[in-house]
Amino acid sequence: MNKYAVRFLGIGLFLAGAVIQVQLMLSEDEQAKGDIITPQAYEQAQLELQSVKKQLAQLQLDLENAQKEQAAPRVEDKTEPTEDSSNGSTNVVLHIQSGMTSSDISASLEQTGIIQNKQDFEDYLTAQDLSGKIQIGQYELNSTMSMKQIAETITK
Repeated sequence: MNKYAVRFLGIGLFLAGAVIQVQLMLSEDEQAKGDIITPQAYEQAQLELQSVKKQLAQLQLDLENAQKEQAAPRVEDKTEPTEDSSNGSTNVVLHIQSGMTSSDISASLEQTGIIQNKQDFEDYLTAQDLSGKIQIGQYELNSTMSMKQIAETITK
């Protein structure tokens, strides 16, 4: 008798699940029928969608510009004459910002004429284990400085 009770219980649970599933399907059909959109509501939704798309496009442009601004190393040439200018040396103020890599800094220094070869400077920083010790800030540098002097200046 116990054996039959388990079978009847299983059949009962199966039937209960089937009934619940049928009720859910019927209620979904009724909800779908009630979701009729008027032409005015459709046009309003389309206008809102276009507005949101424009806002999203503007936010994406703003984000891209902000990322470019952060990623681009800023190096400013000093415009005021210095005593070293008569020797033909180049003087610059290097702005190191958060997120800049030693590669970014080396490229900036090469562009401004402070160093001759960016790869040599990167190799020097790596060999001296200084790549991770570069500090954020502004540094006055000139082309007469050695790689060691430049590295010491930007890692203090």
